[in-house]
Amino acid sequence: MQDDDPTASAPRRPAAAASTDAKAAPRPYRTRAARRKARRAYLTFFVMLAAIAAVLLYLWFSDDEPERPIATESPHLAARPIERTAALAPLRLPADDAPHGSAMEWWYYNGILTADSGARYSFHAAVFVANALVKHTVMHAALTDLQTGKRYAGQIRTGGVPQQQAAAGFEFQQGTWQVAGAGGIHSLLLSPEDSTIELKMTDTRQPVAHRAAGSETPGLLDFGKGGISYYYSRPRMSATGDVTIDGKRFAVRGDVWFDHQWGQFDAATLGWNWFALHLADGTDVMLYDLFDAEGQHTLTAGTVTTPQGSSALAPGDVRLTPGERWTSPRTGISYPVQWTVELPMGRFEVKALLPDGEFDSRETSGNTYWEGAVQARGRIDGEGFMELSGYDRLAAAQAGRK
Repeated sequence: MQDDDPTASAPRRPAAAASTDAKAAPRPYRTRAARRKARRAYLTFFVMLAAIAAVLLYLWFSDDEPERPIATESPHLAARPIERTAALAPLRLPADDAPHGSAMEWWYYNGILTADSGARYSFHAAVFVANALVKHTVMHAALTDLQTGKRYAGQIRTGGVPQQQAAAGFEFQQGTWQVAGAGGIHSLLLSPEDSTIELKMTDTRQPVAHRAAGSETPGLLDFGKGGISYYYSRPRMSATGDVTIDGKRFAVRGDVWFDHQWGQFDAATLGWNWFALHLADGTDVMLYDLFDAEGQHTLTAGTVTTPQGSSALAPGDVRLTPGERWTSPRTGISYPVQWTVELPMGRFEVKALLPDGEFDSRETSGNTYWEGAVQARGRIDGEGFMELSGYDRLAAAQAGRK
């Protein structure tokens, strides 16, 4: 159609009129050779004109400073190493309360609970999900009567992930054991040996996203060759409930520390000295001191949380010195159950309330570790929990070298 012709907008002259014009106005070049010569001249002229224009444009723009990447404009930014954690998705809560299907993941609780009578009980509980050749879920729990020193421990292992349908968060159930949480509302029902722990926990504060000092990716820790771990805590969940020991039930209350870690890291190649402290002024302290299979230090990380917010501790801010040791009569493993902890806020003597905190989980998770309540003495007193993991592998390595 005419509307589709690109020349339709230009008026066309009738052929007869064109013939008349041609006779009235003789052409300047009457031969074909002359016309070819003229076309070559015009073509040469336009080529030269285009070349001159290109040179002028180049000279014009070359006077300006060429664009540079941001990293080369700022020597400070260029010197900053690229964090491996920056390539991962950021921590997202409350969505990240739920299981992730990573190589290793755990949900962990500890606390010191007080009954109406003033009697005190300490406990820890954990759900571990490991994705190796066989996916399996392990639950650990221990309750200690701090009056008598008697400890009640239990553990369960099952194939797969016994995750119940939950609208949000997580909900694990193995037999009578149940661990559930979403946001700031959690619950526990555990039955280690001849005891029961039943707690409801709430938290109205923001969770603490741990990071290494200087890191720009909150909620992630780089373990070097050991991998990378997502890690956040709720340091002071308000807990109420009951503990039952040998058939006797006691109403209890207290502050519970909750941790959630997951990622593509190999816990079997790492050991650690870990501290979770509640200080009397309301400050919460988390310290993570990692070592490899040979006992060589690899990472120190920590977070100090006050009502005003959280800040990461640099490796130079933390000095840990082991003191008194306790040797297990069952496994022969020696654990440092007393530590001197030096922080920017002061020096603390941290000591186990009871020396026997060994948890032998070789039948479920294949390892043995120490876990128990501690007291902290310093300018500000406090109490909390300590975990010593990897000492079984160190003992085995030392025995192999003899």
